[in-house]
Formats: sequence, C-alpha cells, structure tokens
Amino acid sequence: MTAIVGVLNSQGIALAADSAVTVTGRNGKKVYNRSNKIFTLSKYHPIGIAIYNNADFIGIPLETIIKLYRKTIKEKSFNTVNEYKNDFLDFVRSQVRLISPESKRDAFYSFCQEAFNHVKDSITTKLKAIENELLQLDQAEAIQLIDIEMLNEIDAYLQILQGYHKADYVNLPAESYYTHYQNELTEIANFIEQGIQKHQPLAVLKPNHLERLNAIFFELVNIEFIFERFCGLIFFGFGEAELFPSSHLALLGTLIVDQPRIRIFEARDIVPGKTNSNILPYVQGDVTEAVLTGVDPNFKNEMSSAVESSFRTISEEITNRIPPGEEANQIAAIINDTGTQLLQKLNEYQMNNITGPLLDILAHMGKEDMAELAESLVNITSLKRKFTSSDSADESVGGPVDVALVTKGDGFVWMKRKQYFDINDNRGFIERYYKS
Repeated sequence: MTAIVGVLNSQGIALAADSAVTVTGRNGKKVYNRSNKIFTLSKYHPIGIAIYNNADFIGIPLETIIKLYRKTIKEKSFNTVNEYKNDFLDFVRSQVRLISPESKRDAFYSFCQEAFNHVKDSITTKLKAIENELLQLDQAEAIQLIDIEMLNEIDAYLQILQGYHKADYVNLPAESYYTHYQNELTEIANFIEQGIQKHQPLAVLKPNHLERLNAIFFELVNIEFIFERFCGLIFFGFGEAELFPSSHLALLGTLIVDQPRIRIFEARDIVPGKTNSNILPYVQGDVTEAVLTGVDPNFKNEMSSAVESSFRTISEEITNRIPPGEEANQIAAIINDTGTQLLQKLNEYQMNNITGPLLDILAHMGKEDMAELAESLVNITSLKRKFTSSDSADESVGGPVDVALVTKGDGFVWMKRKQYFDINDNRGFIERYYKS
C-alpha cells in the first residue's frame, strides 16, 4: 500500500508520497521502503503523474511505461491535464501488443477467479445441504434435482452481477467475447465441474449451465467497480491553456480482449470563487481526513450510525406505548427529524469551525508551505500505521517521502526526492536526461 496526499490552491499543486511497497510471497508479506511513486509526465511541461496500488500493468512496470511515454511525446504539450491523461491512456493501450499471450491468459483467469470460485463453492454447499434428500431418490431423479439446484445457484449469482452498476469499458458483442475466450471458458467450466464432483460425482454441467456460466463471466466485464488488481494513476499539474491546477484520477484494471478496463473519476480542480483550495487524500486518507474535518472518519461513520439507530429506537419505543394513529406517526417523524437535525448541526459546526477555516488558510498558502503540509500529512499517516500495527508487515506507509510541486510558471519542481544513486558520480545522467 501507500499514502499519497495532494494540496491544491490557485498557485499550484503539491503532491507527497511515501516509499513503502508491500510484497506478498510464499512466506508472508514484506515491506520495502524504496519505491518511487511520483514522476514527471513530461520533461518540459508542468505535468506529473503518481502511481499507487499495483506497480505494473500485466507484467510491465508502470515506471517503464511512463518513461517510454515521456520519451515518445518529447516536447509535445496539451491544452489540459485531461488531454494529457487521455493521451497517456491511449499510449498504454498501444503497449498491449508487447504483453505475451500467456500473461494475458493468466490475467483473464485472475479476473474471473473470485466469480468461478464463488459458483463452485455455492453449488457444493447447496448439494451438501440436500445430500439426505438425494439418498431417498433413484439415480435419475437425483441427477434431475442436482441439475435444478446447480442452475438455481448459477442464476442467483448471475442476477446479483446484473444488479451492479455498469460502465462501457469494453464495447464488444457477447459472441466476440465467447469466441476470444473459448478455451479459457472451457477450462474454467472444467475446473468448476471437477471441484463439485469431489463432493457429488453425479453433478455434471449441462449446456444450459454452461450458457449461464458464460453469461456470468461476460457480466463481469463492464461492472463499473474495478474489483481486480489495478494501477492507480494520478495526473496533476497544468495544461498549456489552463491557469489553475487540477488533479485527475484513473484506475487501470485488467485486459479484456486486448482492451484495458479503465475507470475515470471526476477531476479535482480550482474554481475561483467556489473552490479556492483543497486537500486530496488519494490513498489511506483517514489521517488526512481527520486533520481536515477534526474527527476520524471511521469514528464519524460509527457516531452517525449510532445516533440514527438510537433515535429510531426511541421513536419505536414511544410509539409502541401510545395508541396507533396520526398522532403516533407525527411523534415518530419529529423524533427522527431531531436525529437528522442533530447530525446536520454537527456537520455545519465542522465545516464552519474546522474544515472551512483550514481551506481558507490553504487558499493563500505559499508554495513551500503547501509542500510541507503534504509531506507532514504523509508522515503523520506513517506514524499512525507504525503505532497501530502489531505486525511490521502491516506498516504499509513508510520510508522517505518524495514531494513534488507543480506551478504554472516554474513547472515541475522536486522539493524532496530520494535517489538510488549519487548524482555526483553520474554526471552523464543529466546530459542523457534531455537527450533521450
């Protein structure tokens, strides 16, 4: 994991990131504190990119992709940060050809793994539950009941997936999808069937089962939520035509028929007179939110739930003790409204006395102070993780903090940056930097 915090006002945007990266192996987890997460997206223009979560895209390191992109665009610029983002994502799409068929296949299996394990386990559990009933039937009747129960379990999961909000990530017909992944879908079906047959040898996936199983894996493709391993991409800075900075977040998911699943989030920017400053806790933002709002977000959620539950209980207790009717309904409504008003008053106090004044100060904060604030918020997050994690492998924020500041006039400036080499011993690095 990681911690990345952005501080934004009309002058520019400061971004700070820790250096921790968690590696999971056969013997457990280990945290390394030398990972680079902030990069210039252009060598010549005020635009940067930060990465989090997965550091590679289907086996290709994101750092490599970023530096190849930087080399490709050279001195080219774009009018907006959004255009930089779109051009970079197009570049990522163009690199799909470099990924091996084996890696693509493994990525598809990983993408479907949770779904096919769920189907296998739910069917197995259901068939175990009706074992005694099956023993009372002859083989033909037992097979018929097994077929029905398997179909019911598959359909139930399909309906759940169909209820998720969809996005148009991969625009292709179902038949093209089934054709492309014909071998993989067959192997998945065999895996499910073999897993079920370990507990119920009479269970066989029929054509109607397979048809619905394929439908399940197609439903996964355009679920808006990026549930698979993803690369978080934060684009920040200025476009050529922009006077104020902005930040754009994109999640880069897996490949489906050579098309990456990409979710784009709403930009965070400066709108004079409306939004003059902001603090952006991109990852592990609980500590930053506590500073910004004056209360731990988990505690706030628990408090809100407790208040709503308590007022609802009081309402029910009182109305149960008086005759039902319009008066009882009015009393219940008044009590529930009182709970809602209490939470609204607390939120108003928070905004007027904690968050609002902080953002007002931030709107006029100098560049150096913005960078220092971003760094401090990452350091506080690291400190909290250090003293609240019983296992050092769970200290997912740590190591040196890199801090970058992007302004319209001065461009991308490193306020703090770790180096894996001594610049005095590598004079040729600077010369090569702008030549490549």
